Amino acid sequence: MPFFDFKCEECGHEFVKRVSNEEKSSVKCPQCGNTKVKQLLSPFFAPGSRSGGNSFTPSDACGGCGVAGTG
Repeated sequence: MPFFDFKCEECGHEFVKRVSNEEKSSVKCPQCGNTKVKQLLSPFFAPGSRSGGNSFTPSDACGGCGVAGTG
Protein backbone atom coordinates (compact mmCIF):
# COMPACT_ATOMS: atom_id res chain seq x y z
CA MET A 1 0.00 0.00 0.00
CA PRO A 2 1.25 3.49 -0.80
CA PHE A 3 1.80 6.37 1.60
CA PHE A 4 -0.18 9.57 1.06
CA ASP A 5 0.17 13.07 2.54
CA PHE A 6 -2.99 14.64 3.91
CA LYS A 7 -4.00 17.92 5.52
CA CYS A 8 -6.99 18.33 7.81
CA GLU A 9 -9.29 21.10 6.61
CA GLU A 10 -10.55 21.67 10.16
CA CYS A 11 -7.40 21.94 12.31
CA GLY A 12 -4.70 22.23 9.60
CA HIS A 13 -2.75 19.19 10.83
CA GLU A 14 -0.60 17.60 8.09
CA PHE A 15 0.06 13.88 8.29
CA VAL A 16 1.16 10.87 6.29
CA LYS A 17 -0.97 7.75 6.17
CA ARG A 18 -0.50 4.40 4.49
CA VAL A 19 -3.80 3.52 2.82
CA SER A 20 -5.06 1.90 -0.34
CA ASN A 21 -6.56 4.07 -3.07
CA GLU A 22 -10.01 2.79 -2.09
CA GLU A 23 -9.53 3.86 1.56
CA LYS A 24 -8.37 7.42 0.83
CA SER A 25 -11.91 8.80 1.02
CA SER A 26 -12.40 7.49 4.58
CA VAL A 27 -9.21 8.91 6.15
CA LYS A 28 -9.66 10.80 9.44
CA CYS A 29 -7.37 13.36 11.00
CA PRO A 30 -5.37 11.67 13.78
CA GLN A 31 -5.32 14.93 15.76
CA CYS A 32 -8.97 16.01 15.78
CA GLY A 33 -10.82 13.08 14.16
CA ASN A 34 -12.35 15.18 11.39
CA THR A 35 -13.13 13.42 8.12
CA LYS A 36 -12.61 16.56 6.03
CA VAL A 37 -9.05 15.87 4.93
CA LYS A 38 -7.41 16.87 1.68
CA GLN A 39 -4.81 14.76 -0.07
CA LEU A 40 -1.67 16.77 -0.79
CA LEU A 41 0.60 16.38 -3.77
CA SER A 42 3.72 14.64 -2.57
CA PRO A 43 7.13 14.98 -4.14
CA PHE A 44 8.75 11.63 -4.68
CA PHE A 45 12.24 10.41 -5.35
CA ALA A 46 13.03 7.94 -8.09
CA PRO A 47 16.68 6.91 -7.92
CA GLY A 48 18.40 7.94 -11.10
CA SER A 49 15.48 9.82 -12.58
CA ARG A 50 16.68 12.67 -14.72
CA SER A 51 15.08 15.28 -16.88
CA GLY A 52 16.02 15.74 -20.50
CA GLY A 53 15.69 12.10 -21.51
CA ASN A 54 19.10 11.03 -20.26
CA SER A 55 19.52 7.33 -19.75
CA PHE A 56 19.99 5.79 -16.33
CA THR A 57 22.29 3.02 -15.23
CA PRO A 58 22.35 1.37 -11.78
CA SER A 59 25.87 2.61 -11.17
CA ASP A 60 24.59 6.21 -11.42
CA ALA A 61 22.26 5.68 -8.44
CA CYS A 62 24.63 3.85 -6.14
CA GLY A 63 27.71 5.89 -6.87
CA GLY A 64 29.78 3.02 -8.19
CA CYS A 65 29.36 0.69 -5.25
CA GLY A 66 30.39 -2.95 -5.66
CA VAL A 67 26.81 -4.07 -6.30
CA ALA A 68 26.20 -1.86 -9.34
CA GLY A 69 25.44 -3.81 -12.45
CA THR A 70 25.10 -7.18 -10.73
CA GLY A 71 22.03 -9.33 -10.68
